[in-house]
Amino acid sequence: MGKTKEYKHPENWFKHNLTAIPTGCAGGDCSACLFHTNPKYCEKMSCTYNDKEQDYMESVYWVGQETHENIGTWTELVKFFNSIPKQRIRDISKDIMTKAILSNKKACR
Repeated sequence: MGKTKEYKHPENWFKHNLTAIPTGCAGGDCSACLFHTNPKYCEKMSCTYNDKEQDYMESVYWVGQETHENIGTWTELVKFFNSIPKQRIRDISKDIMTKAILSNKKACR
C-alpha cells in the first residue's frame, strides 16, 4: 500500500488521484469508468461536456491514477466522497472534465 497523502484542497485530491479520459463522442463509456459499479459516487461526478454555441457534446470516463481492484476498498476515495459535498465534487469534476475534453479537441485538429 502506498503512503496516504493529505491534500489541502479537494481539487488537488482529484488532480493527483483521478483522470478524465475523453471518449471522442457524446455517448459515455460507462463500462470503462471507475465509478460504473458505484451509483452513489457516479451521481456525484460530471462526465458530459455540452457546448451549445458550437453544437458540440462529448463525454469522459474516469480512471484512477493507481490501480484499485474495487473503489470500495480505496479508503482515500471513500473518505473523500463521503466528506466532500456532492455539488463541490460535481464542480471540481466538471472543471477537470472540461479541460481534458478541450485539450483533446485541440490536439485532434
